Amino acid sequence: MTHVHMVLSAVGDHPYPLIRGGGLFLIGVGSGFLLSWIFRAYWLQFLIGGFAAGFVGSGLSALLPSLGSPSFAHIAWLVGSFVLEAGLIYLVLSRTKGADDRTVTLWILFVVGVHFLPMGLAHGPLIALLGVLTMANAAAGLRIKAPLPMFGVIDAVLKLGFGAVMLLGYPALTFT
Repeated sequence: MTHVHMVLSAVGDHPYPLIRGGGLFLIGVGSGFLLSWIFRAYWLQFLIGGFAAGFVGSGLSALLPSLGSPSFAHIAWLVGSFVLEAGLIYLVLSRTKGADDRTVTLWILFVVGVHFLPMGLAHGPLIALLGVLTMANAAAGLRIKAPLPMFGVIDAVLKLGFGAVMLLGYPALTFT
């Protein structure tokens, strides 16, 4: 009985209790993005489906064994990262009027990477590292005239891989 209590206490004390929900969200979104790059005729359906699967998966993560209750700071950083993303996407769309779809898409992928940085304070360092890697991928796409799907697939695979590690990896990596 003592061992069970110790395990439950250790799980309840995780510094990033939202990490698995974030992992499930990334798996859903990454899957939708990957399928949208593979099946271009249905890109919007896969994009929407990926977001829906990500949100549902994130919500269903509450059914997994608890890692503890998120703090106000966890929630604030999570919400703040989405506000930052929305503001930066608006900025990108207003600054890239008349630009080709490739440029706009890569700038949006870059912004998504930026929003993962503050999200690290809600989900842990893995998502911040994901942000750096997705930003680097988008920046490379803006500089290198290779086909856009190459950068889109890399972005999607990064999201899938990091999502799987965030969901399944325990104890998860932390900043401390």
